[in-house]
Amino acid sequence: MDIKTLILALSFGNAIFCSVLYIFQRAEATEQRNSDWTRGKLLQSIGWFLLYWRGTLPVVLSFTVGNIILILGIAYETWAILRIAGLALAQKFRTASFIAVIAICAVVTPLESKLRIAAASFTAASFFAATGWVLLRRQVKRSPLRITLGWSICFVALIIATRSVLAFSSSEFHLFTDNLIQKASFLTMLAALLINGFGILLLTKEEADQAVCALSREQHAILEALPTGLCIMKDRVIYRCNPAIDVMFGFAPGALVGRTAACLFESEQKYREYGREMYASIERFGFFWGEVEYVRQNGEKFWALDHAVPVFPGVPDSFVVFSVTDISEQKRQQELLTRQKEELQETLARTKSLEGMISICMHCKKIHDNNESWEQLETYLTENSDAQFSHGICPDCYKRHYSEQLGCE
Repeated sequence: MDIKTLILALSFGNAIFCSVLYIFQRAEATEQRNSDWTRGKLLQSIGWFLLYWRGTLPVVLSFTVGNIILILGIAYETWAILRIAGLALAQKFRTASFIAVIAICAVVTPLESKLRIAAASFTAASFFAATGWVLLRRQVKRSPLRITLGWSICFVALIIATRSVLAFSSSEFHLFTDNLIQKASFLTMLAALLINGFGILLLTKEEADQAVCALSREQHAILEALPTGLCIMKDRVIYRCNPAIDVMFGFAPGALVGRTAACLFESEQKYREYGREMYASIERFGFFWGEVEYVRQNGEKFWALDHAVPVFPGVPDSFVVFSVTDISEQKRQQELLTRQKEELQETLARTKSLEGMISICMHCKKIHDNNESWEQLETYLTENSDAQFSHGICPDCYKRHYSEQLGCE
């Protein structure tokens, strides 16, 4: 296979890879797409295609424009790798890279072929070398896959750099020179097309797996620390629960997992009644919210406030998450307040009060009641209030009524 065929294979290989990436990333959310990767493959495909026509197209188009596009495509691919590895490059660094690549390719365009090849190869090798070095040196999220990919990229950089040195030191060297280092360089680029492609896919998967593991650990920590009882059920069988719900129902840690929810109710009948009510509400409204009477393992009944939502709404027999809050104390306080209110109402009902205008005789002080009769004052008050009378005598009345009888002045 000659050099020109290898260049054409690189062009078509990158084009195919770009198409696959575009289709693959369309299914992802916008913020999750790695657009640098797609741009890199597209630019490399165009760059290799322009280089393929070296000798047919003008040098400015086949070399200057072709190499600018190719090297920027390599830059985008390395930036995609760094992004997946968790290192985001600042926009000013990207801008500086654009300017540097354009300037280098423009400056060496008038020079002889071997110097142009040396400069372009060295520039491309720099991007690969920097990326490989970062993967090898970065301690965050270090893994065997990242180390392997880092060494692979460094090897590609070494081959391209060797081509640069060979081109610079040779008396005559052009793009289609058929020698060992030339074939090794282009075959290495073909290998890099596959290795970097699958490496980035594996790196993306590893990143996703690590994110899922981190999220799982975070959710587990939250689940364990929640004071509210939380459990996940499927077909009313407890799939997972936190320690708070074990304590709430008086079970040993993990003892509820795998058991049906029937063990949480006083009877099979209540289990079925509450089950119908809960799942009917979930099916109709997408959630359940209400008070449920449970029973602890020791037989003690208690009330709880339940909130349930399906993990996959609209999917029959999917997992349902239940939060259970013990409201026994609130219930007791509510019952106490209800009793106190009833007692107060009974007391008020027994308490009679007098109000409004009362007609009283100005001489004998009898009261004119609603029955159009006149009653003694004490009789009227006793009948119309809770007041009771005891009789005594005041000093003035004593003198007036008893002083003559007793011979007192």
